[in-house]
Amino acid sequence: MSILGILCIALILLTGIVHVAHFHAQGIKDPDCALCVTAHQAVQVAAVVVVILRSQPVVQRIAERVEPAPRQRFVLKLANRPPPVPDFA
Repeated sequence: MSILGILCIALILLTGIVHVAHFHAQGIKDPDCALCVTAHQAVQVAAVVVVILRSQPVVQRIAERVEPAPRQRFVLKLANRPPPVPDFA
């Protein structure tokens, strides 16, 4: 590990410990404390969204054109080459 990686992990651990050990003498949150304001602003309640999907059948106006399926799924391009022509010129 590089020194930068170790430093980042140590910083995350240190901020986690500070966050857990953080308290005020009166026992109430301080409006001027940046840590208290951030902790309470980050938690937001999300509203439940319900999506109702409805579909209607579609009437087919034109008949679908049916194409015959190919007899072979894979055509080897080397097998349908014309025979070689002798070069007399």
